[in-house]
Amino acid sequence: MQMQLVAVAAGLALGCVLGLLGGGGGLIAVPMFGALFGWTIDDSGTASMACVLAGSAVAVATQRKTGLLQWRLGIGFGLLGFIGAAGGSRLAFHVPDLAQHLGLASLLVVSGVLMLRKAQRLRAGTALGGDPSKVGLRVSGSVILTATGIGLVVGMFGISGGFLTVPALVSVIGLAVPQATATALIVVMFNSIVALGARVQHIDHVGATVLLAAATAAGAVIGALLSRRTSALMLATSFGMLMLGIALWELSAAIRMA
Repeated sequence: MQMQLVAVAAGLALGCVLGLLGGGGGLIAVPMFGALFGWTIDDSGTASMACVLAGSAVAVATQRKTGLLQWRLGIGFGLLGFIGAAGGSRLAFHVPDLAQHLGLASLLVVSGVLMLRKAQRLRAGTALGGDPSKVGLRVSGSVILTATGIGLVVGMFGISGGFLTVPALVSVIGLAVPQATATALIVVMFNSIVALGARVQHIDHVGATVLLAAATAAGAVIGALLSRRTSALMLATSFGMLMLGIALWELSAAIRMA
């Protein structure tokens, strides 16, 4: 019973982060599952993908009437990441845990810094964001490379990829932060479907994973509702700080393993 209560609490927390920030839940899930349940990074990543899929699907449904979701852009960007997500999921089981922790920490630092710089520009009033009605997905080499790279990271680390998708939609596509945060959920959902499909044979904790995924879905509703009342500045700042904080966690895990 105690483990079930812990799983419910963990899932609710992950869902809130995912719904509020458009990502980050999987990043918390991987180290959290290892600490709470003693799972390996591969087991944690697989369970994380199930939680991310459930949470992102519910968050998208909750956001559908807000006007923030850019459906065509999100679906197109998600489809471009299919190959990367499938390949990364298969590659994960052949990459040493230490390398995964170090790689994840590095990505977190870069993404966190970029988003905090975005928050700084928002505070100065120099980056209020573009008009989402005038933004479309123009398929180019940089867009394909970015989408595929994000899919690869999602599949390899078993994370949501929102911490990369939101900055990418802001910088590469031109969305404002609120629209990028919401639209990232569509991309996350597509990538997680592919990544989980490639990992499904590696699910070793079915009962706990189902409970975690259900709790994550419930938490995502709360997070998505809160995101409607949160400013772009606060979202960008929170996102950046969250990424840097988890990066320190990942680096400490790598140091312990070295």
